[in-house]
Amino acid sequence: MTNSKFIQITKDQHGHEAIMVRVDKTVKEMMQEKPSGRWDADYWHPKFQDLMSKISDLYDLKTIGDFVSFITYGQVGKRIYDEDGDVDYTQTINMQLTGMDYEIKKAKIKVGSHNDPARSRLKYEDMLMGNSGMGGLGKVVIFCDKKRKVNISQDIDLLRFKNINPYYVVTFLKTKFGNEQIWIRSKGVGAPKISFDEVKAIKIPVLSDPVQDHIESEYKKMSAYHDKAMDDKKKSDEVAYKKNIETAEIMLKDLIARTEAVIRGERKDVI
Repeated sequence: MTNSKFIQITKDQHGHEAIMVRVDKTVKEMMQEKPSGRWDADYWHPKFQDLMSKISDLYDLKTIGDFVSFITYGQVGKRIYDEDGDVDYTQTINMQLTGMDYEIKKAKIKVGSHNDPARSRLKYEDMLMGNSGMGGLGKVVIFCDKKRKVNISQDIDLLRFKNINPYYVVTFLKTKFGNEQIWIRSKGVGAPKISFDEVKAIKIPVLSDPVQDHIESEYKKMSAYHDKAMDDKKKSDEVAYKKNIETAEIMLKDLIARTEAVIRGERKDVI
């Protein structure tokens, strides 16, 4: 029998060879050889490496975590709705491509109740990201309402940023460069889920401030049509709703395409 270090032999109580196992490398050896390799999502996904290699020579790549000033998830525990409540309780179903749609699933909660924790009460220009499930993971919207009181469910992450334009972040995460990173980094045998650490590890190219500002301007133009569509929906004006929501979707998809072109170096700005 060979004495190779790649062969481990287990003997029975009488000293006879009972089990022979081939061991190519131990976990310790693998970690010493490539500490951030096989256990890193980047290593396992050539598709991700291809995406990043296309832009790493053009821009400084940082992580979302470099810009996050605050991150949390929504309310946990029993949900107690209140028809007379003053706070909208938002779930991933309310997060649509162009913005929030509170009419899809109406839910109100009482101010200051356990369903309305202060940590997850939305503030103007907070970014929301669905953190789990086939229908929720990867959804991202920005909260653009200065007056509405809104809290979120636990399947939504709330992020606030510093030193980066949140409208650029939300647009980037809708591009293939951002959205595919969300799915690549998600985990789960059943429903996919992404952790805070994985969200923070998402890589983002640092575009110039003027380009980020222009993305914000174009996003807000689109958002105005989304808001019109939501008003139409409340009034049950189906024709006007379809017209405005389709306009918003076209504008957003065009902005995403232009942002991708900037990231690929095919154009200098989105305008």
